[in-house]
Amino acid sequence: MSSAFKGITTPSGIAEAVAPPAMQAPAAVAAAWVLERQGDTLLRRWSRAWGAFWLKYLFWHATHVPSVVEFTKPFFMFFVWWWGPKLRDNVIANARRMLGPGSTEAQQVQLAKRIIGNFYSFVYEVGRSLTLTPEGLRTQIDSIEGDDVYVAARAAGRGAILVTAHMGSFEVGVAALRDREEKIHVVFQRDRMPQFERLRTRLRQRLGVIEAPVDDGWTIWLRLRDALHRNEVVLMQGDRVMPGQKGRRVPFFDGHVMLPTGPIKLAMASGAPIVPLFAVKTPGGKVRISVEEPIYVEQSPDAADAALLKLAGLYERYVRQYPEQWFVMQRAWCEDQESAEQGRNGQQA
Repeated sequence: MSSAFKGITTPSGIAEAVAPPAMQAPAAVAAAWVLERQGDTLLRRWSRAWGAFWLKYLFWHATHVPSVVEFTKPFFMFFVWWWGPKLRDNVIANARRMLGPGSTEAQQVQLAKRIIGNFYSFVYEVGRSLTLTPEGLRTQIDSIEGDDVYVAARAAGRGAILVTAHMGSFEVGVAALRDREEKIHVVFQRDRMPQFERLRTRLRQRLGVIEAPVDDGWTIWLRLRDALHRNEVVLMQGDRVMPGQKGRRVPFFDGHVMLPTGPIKLAMASGAPIVPLFAVKTPGGKVRISVEEPIYVEQSPDAADAALLKLAGLYERYVRQYPEQWFVMQRAWCEDQESAEQGRNGQQA
């Protein structure tokens, strides 16, 4: 196996670690405040079950009857907001970081509601996309910025590692790529909710992309390296690590987040450029695709650190510009994860 997949030393001090599972957030309303002090009570279990029910409702109807999802959004928002304290508090914590220390609690809550509402709309649109052809999806594109940058990066014939974020409209971005790329390998981790995973799998099949689940182990990365050597394209979301994946702690806004090292190591192993690409929704409901300058990673630890910091800077720029479109439902900042863990340990003591 290539040494690029065995780990890279980090003399510049960017810490590499394995991402922990998502942590329980403290409650923000009076009822949840009581629950935190009563342990795993019947009311807490009911709250979790009710929140899970609405998520399953969303994913099932998005797959089978997307029109129902469109009209029941207010009900979903009400129940998830009041009966899903973990998700709600996670998103509020992220909103607090994005808005900065000068923001008010009301502003943070407003942004958190917009994020959850947009995520709901995103799932609905994924379900609706199952009824559209790739050509129909491409009609939703408003504009493509940086197309010449993409063409130049592909002209080298070394493949391309396209990195994006959990943001905007992923499926429309893929449809745009399929218009010019014969083979696209989509890197992902299987979702813990089977309803959502089945929805995503059906959409990938309809778009004609090749699935590359990282759950299957290190052989996936060798397969991706070989695909790049054949001048094919690899697409992955690189703005957060999944539980069990390796990542590095990098500066982000006024704190730090963990970013996955997979894109960097794959670039070093294959020689392919990293091409950042973002598909964000416009006020008119269409999608604007932006291609950023490619990042070439040399065979050195310093180059790896520099590339990861450059990606972090790009993610921060887009999240600052489109905070309501960043669909990260876990606590993204390391400091907030650590604070929640300390609070949980204090309650158990």
